Amino acid sequence: MPKGVQPTAEQVNEVKTRFLQNLEAEPPAVPFHPSDLARIKDSDVWITQLLEAYKLDVEKAIVRLRENCEWRQSYGTNDINATNVNQEYLNDGEIYVHNQDKDGMPLLIVNFSKHSKSKNQDDLIRVMVYWVERVQKESNYEKKITLFMDMTGSGLSNLDLDFIKRIIGLFETKYPNAPNFIVVHELPFLLNAAFKIVKSFMPAEALEILRVTTKKDIAEYVNKDNCLKAWGGNDDYSYKFQA
Repeated sequence: MPKGVQPTAEQVNEVKTRFLQNLEAEPPAVPFHPSDLARIKDSDVWITQLLEAYKLDVEKAIVRLRENCEWRQSYGTNDINATNVNQEYLNDGEIYVHNQDKDGMPLLIVNFSKHSKSKNQDDLIRVMVYWVERVQKESNYEKKITLFMDMTGSGLSNLDLDFIKRIIGLFETKYPNAPNFIVVHELPFLLNAAFKIVKSFMPAEALEILRVTTKKDIAEYVNKDNCLKAWGGNDDYSYKFQA
């Protein structure tokens, strides 16, 4: 995946300086998490990624950075760990990270054959945030993630447009520059009409990196050794949570 237009050092510095000035002039009701403030003060990665995601729009990057810090503080993002998310969902293999795409970016897999509308969406999204944060921390926030929507063996009973909207919204607003690709794999013919609805609420930036794959062409994005056997690859991995 080619990178977007790279921001200049001046643009990164402007976002950082103005964000910190705004913070001093209008402090939040509840202070932002020290880890997030350290990421902003001590590194350019987060701001660079936001500027890339928003095509060098400095104003938008400043607003989003503040919104992200507010969300992370209220959501308790920095304190999410394997012990304080829904244990059933963490262990059932609907959402997990395994292997990588052709660019070396981790695959965040959502196995829709295991999804049911009866599951608690808030808890599922929290498990997803756990995995995103875990992957980002392991790569020092420098690696992107390929969101792999695995539709293999799924049917109408697994289809949950509200849940898919929540996933897309999470990446659009909270992790805008995290996705390398969004891969929808083995979409059943029955779900084609529903998928057109999904595409209608995806932002332009997400549509640019959206890929719909089958067993025939998955190797363009994930090589055979990193593909599960169910996807037409060589990996016979079966999910079991490991901290």
